[in-house]
Amino acid sequence: MLINQNELEKLCKYLYPKLFDYKDIVLNNLEIKIDNYIHIKANLNYYNIDTKLKAIARIRVENEIIIDIKGVIKYGIINLDLNKVLKETVKDIPYLVINDESIIIDNEYIKDIKLKDEYVSIELK
Repeated sequence: MLINQNELEKLCKYLYPKLFDYKDIVLNNLEIKIDNYIHIKANLNYYNIDTKLKAIARIRVENEIIIDIKGVIKYGIINLDLNKVLKETVKDIPYLVINDESIIIDNEYIKDIKLKDEYVSIELK
């Protein structure tokens, strides 16, 4: 299965309210670019303060899906580590584990994920 970067943006916009169900945190804009990495830029309105997110990620599949990600959230004049913020905001989702460098997702169906030329290629088991 191939997913291009535009489809991935649409998927993220669809999933955002399901994972981050907060009325006062609104996703205004999302840009995703794919080469050997996934580059993410997002603009949010977080409790009426313009907030910018910038991250770079690499995806690999071992037994779980592992997203190695580094990013910064600029909240007003404060810079926050993306992984630390995610660790707090999604701590109640049982199939996600977030540590200082990665997001680990339980996996039963995906054999491999590759990034190439504006596409995510997913191979099912």
